Amino acid sequence: MIIVFEGIDGAGKTTMCKMLKEYLEQRGFSVAVYSYPNKSSLYGKIIKQFLSSEIVLYPEEQFFLYILDMYRDKKDVLEKISHGYIVLMDRYYTSTIAYQCSQGFDYDFAKHVIEYLRLPKPDIVIYLDIDPITSLKRLKSKEKLEVFERNISFLEKVRNMYSQMAREGYPTKNWIPIDAKNSIDKVFADIVDAVCKLIKC
Repeated sequence: MIIVFEGIDGAGKTTMCKMLKEYLEQRGFSVAVYSYPNKSSLYGKIIKQFLSSEIVLYPEEQFFLYILDMYRDKKDVLEKISHGYIVLMDRYYTSTIAYQCSQGFDYDFAKHVIEYLRLPKPDIVIYLDIDPITSLKRLKSKEKLEVFERNISFLEKVRNMYSQMAREGYPTKNWIPIDAKNSIDKVFADIVDAVCKLIKC
């Protein structure tokens, strides 16, 4: 099973992913976590330069770098699943679609590429929904904002793309919308309640 955490920057994906991992492991589940972009990988290092504004990349370049970063883990992810692991992902190709298609990359073509590469489909998408103004307030403590973390209107476009995928049920019908403006404890309780209804934890 693959559970993906999605949402715009500052929604709390990494924190919730770590908390769910600990929760599931305490209940006897084997859990593997993947985070994208993997900034230490071959493609992730280029993405890291882009996010820190060291280089400029076209949306097409961004899209394929992100997807290839995930594709490198495909075999490992499938092996983990075959051994009974629950795989948690801090962002996945749903994030790539939301961010790169918000810059003009073709939405239908993006889905065709992902289908062609046969990237494993998530079973659950936990969508941490937050408005861009709240997002940027949370990100103020960062020493330097990444390229996507500076523009409210762009983050609103990304949020709309997430909403579109959720409405379509792409790539799974199990989108779990969570109000990420709430306290950490409330957000996590909502996640646990929703996830455990689906996987009996």
